Amino acid sequence: MALGNPVDLSVTIEERLLRERKAVVSRMQSMAEGALDLEIDIDGVPPSSYNRDEALNVMLSSRLAEIDGALERLAAGNYGTCSSCSGTIPPRRLEALPFATLCVSCQSVADKRVKRYA
Repeated sequence: MALGNPVDLSVTIEERLLRERKAVVSRMQSMAEGALDLEIDIDGVPPSSYNRDEALNVMLSSRLAEIDGALERLAAGNYGTCSSCSGTIPPRRLEALPFATLCVSCQSVADKRVKRYA
């Protein structure tokens, strides 16, 4: 599909975001069902996989929020606009990271800030 037609691009991105959202929600539901079967050891400590599952759940929740944000921006008509400089986020970046909120330049500045304070 050619990227020159913004309508086709938005439909493709919306479908991709919805598929990704469905996969994330399904994974979260699967983990929640597994948590119901969680057995606590005699000493009251959950199995070692508990911490891993909690970290994965936090990551999935964050990804779900990013996807929902992208879907909201798409519906509002401002999808693909950098939230920092209001410039256009390149289509290739959106292909690779469909929930990106920053253009490459602004993302680079943000990454440097994070490294500086880490």
